[in-house]
Amino acid sequence: MAQFDFTTADGPIVGTKGFPNTRADINSALLALISNSSGDAEPTGTQANQFWYETDTNILKIRNEANSGWINVLTLDESMTVSASELNLLDDLTRGSILYGNASGATARLAKGAADTVLTSDGTDISWGAGAGGGATEFIASLDASNSATLSFTGFDDSKYDSYFFTFLHVTSANDVQNFQLVTSTDGGSNYDTGSADYNFNYSGRSTIAIGGADTDFSAIKLSFLQGTASAEAGGVSGHLYIYGPHLAQPTRTIAQTNYWNRNGVREIAQIGGERMSAADVNACRFNFSNGNIASGTITMYGIKNS
Repeated sequence: MAQFDFTTADGPIVGTKGFPNTRADINSALLALISNSSGDAEPTGTQANQFWYETDTNILKIRNEANSGWINVLTLDESMTVSASELNLLDDLTRGSILYGNASGATARLAKGAADTVLTSDGTDISWGAGAGGGATEFIASLDASNSATLSFTGFDDSKYDSYFFTFLHVTSANDVQNFQLVTSTDGGSNYDTGSADYNFNYSGRSTIAIGGADTDFSAIKLSFLQGTASAEAGGVSGHLYIYGPHLAQPTRTIAQTNYWNRNGVREIAQIGGERMSAADVNACRFNFSNGNIASGTITMYGIKNS
């Protein structure tokens, strides 16, 4: 360890001093330079861009340009044995690659993985592996209603998804005593099927209070029944819906569960099984109330991945 005040009070190293003193200062200055001014306290008489190795913390520091403070450059371990080839890996880094410790405990470079792969571990080493497999849920779209006539979703993609999952957050009708319902499209949402016999559905779990006779209108799949919005506890429709295999050449089927207050001020939890009666490739769907707009609420669509 050696330090030297390069701005000594009695003048520069080479100046009016006698030779013995000048020689001693030169030797001290060289030792300080060679040892990076090492010591457990910072050197006096600092200069901009001066190195200092703080021995009690093993930190190599450099003085800033304003000569007003120190910048930590590197923390060193006196027992470390980094090879030149390991240090050269920093020069070999490419976009997306990472440095890691290999089976020998040495620094190695792992090139970036292929698209949609994730970093995995076998408990010992890391590698790139396949992303989430089939059955993983992936966000597609979310729509907020604001006195909206309908909310439509066109993000169907059978190359990625087998089925779809929707959530309803307090979807509220602008008019009292309406049915929340679903219709489907086979042309990407340009047209929606709303014929009086295009769908079928049944339900369970509703309250025992009579709210009307048997359903005869199958122009949509009903997801709530005579929802009442006038009561203080209305709060719209909340729940979820699954659409299964809409791309298959089969009648598209759905299962939903909704929670809401009916026109009698009774909370209902309805479980609804629905079906589009004709076999077709469904690639869009639309939500609306049987009459009037959707005042507020949020509907979110997720895809269930097939690989």
